[in-house]
Amino acid sequence: MEKKTWFNRLTIVCIAGFYWLLSLGWTAYTHADDSPADPVQSSWFVDMQRFNKGAHSNLKCEECHGAMVQDGAIHPDPQRPDFLKKSATRRYDYGRCQKCHKLSYQRYLKGKHANALKEETVSAGKHKPPVTEKHPAPTCGECHSSHYDSAGMSRVAVGQRMISRCGRCHQEHTDSYLENIHGKLGVNLASKASAFCTDCHGAHQVIAFEKQEDALTVCQRCHAKAASEFTKVVIHASVTGLAVKESPKNKSIVWIQRVEIIAIAVVALSLIFFFGHMILWLLREKHEKLRKH
Repeated sequence: MEKKTWFNRLTIVCIAGFYWLLSLGWTAYTHADDSPADPVQSSWFVDMQRFNKGAHSNLKCEECHGAMVQDGAIHPDPQRPDFLKKSATRRYDYGRCQKCHKLSYQRYLKGKHANALKEETVSAGKHKPPVTEKHPAPTCGECHSSHYDSAGMSRVAVGQRMISRCGRCHQEHTDSYLENIHGKLGVNLASKASAFCTDCHGAHQVIAFEKQEDALTVCQRCHAKAASEFTKVVIHASVTGLAVKESPKNKSIVWIQRVEIIAIAVVALSLIFFFGHMILWLLREKHEKLRKH
């Protein structure tokens, strides 16, 4: 009787562990790309049906693109050797955006993205390799789809959209954000009270929190009683992609990853033990029955 009781208990534990593993796999599958689908970046060809639903649908082409003359030639010119071969997003003069978005553009000029663009331009002028390793410095067109982005989007919709936009260049930070409480609230629960990328780092004047006081000021927007120790909390637990200036947190991140690996190993070994024990128990029961016959 006692053996059957223990057998029943082990069976329940093993079944529970099995379903727990299934739930983890299903969660990983369903949230493999938690951020919403990101529209295609601007190209030389415009889908007018989508454009007519966008925020700029009331504007004429020439209001943004001018007289369409490039280097003294009418644009587009199919006879030119570089016709449609260069990126439309990179070719556009985003200084024109300040005609309607002056404040946003001025803030952009003070941020990290604008500084990266300056360094990239200088490197290109000196015929040196680009400063950025993987991605070009972001301009307005990398974050906004001027032809298709709609107006009047909710806070959650904008926040979720920017997660995918930021993830183009900051994939490691995006992955770690989605594993953090901020990402789980903002993406999984669609909570407007959660902090999205732009809430902390800024939408246009992008900052990287190189100074502790800058990070504390941002944290206190939601956590009014936050003290200096609050800024030591690791939000992006990813060593890959971290700048040298963020190295003080590397030690904490390494320990977080080690503990995570140990925890996963303990759970995996426990499940292997219980499943193995159950199989051996079933084989023993089968053996006893065969002996009796």
